[in-house]
Amino acid sequence: MSGKVILYGELAERSEAERLIRERAPELHVESTARGLEFAERACHGGFDVAVVLRGPISGHDERTEAVTRLRRNGFAGRILCQGAFLTEKQDVLAAGADYFFDPDRQTLETVVKAAVMRPRLAADHPYLRFLFHDEWASIEAYGDETPAAIPDVMLVSISSHASESFFSRASRYLTSNPAIRTVVVDDGGTEEASIAAMSAGLQPDVVLAEEGLAPVVERVRRLLRDCWFSRIAAA
Repeated sequence: MSGKVILYGELAERSEAERLIRERAPELHVESTARGLEFAERACHGGFDVAVVLRGPISGHDERTEAVTRLRRNGFAGRILCQGAFLTEKQDVLAAGADYFFDPDRQTLETVVKAAVMRPRLAADHPYLRFLFHDEWASIEAYGDETPAAIPDVMLVSISSHASESFFSRASRYLTSNPAIRTVVVDDGGTEEASIAAMSAGLQPDVVLAEEGLAPVVERVRRLLRDCWFSRIAAA
């Protein structure tokens, strides 16, 4: 695992945070700044995976919230974490666009950051379905008539992608053996035989493309990916 992390906060907090992350997660690249404008600029254009707004005095709350707002306004594509202890801080930064708020007395920074840079794994058989999620916070991989070698967090199954009925029975056994995998089955106009084989194996379509279109597929997968990421970081 590797990743790039940028920190925003006062000197003492940044120095300690950098030390802890480098000591306990040396595979991560860490940078920091005390300037909000520089924070947004570097985060958005430096290929950072995670931006962290560190805890600070209550007098700086508005500046920290504005830093989150600026990241989202400038199109930061990574994950935004904020440290704090008060409910109002949490409400304000989440409303501004932060992905996760944590109390450093309950979760250690280095553990949270290490969990945050890990992208959920999405396995999809159809190339167009993979294309739909190329900008998502996920590690995307292809698979064919053999189930994914590395167990994904989310698995997209396109019925039209499998001419062999045996795939669906294999997929059913695979999913039963790995119950943590979230699955979205898409009926995208496959043969009648494939549709019958999928349903016989217990792979009931979640979305019928001809009736519902692509929007429900995107919505479901995005929600599942976010749930996977959130569950991992909340348990860190």
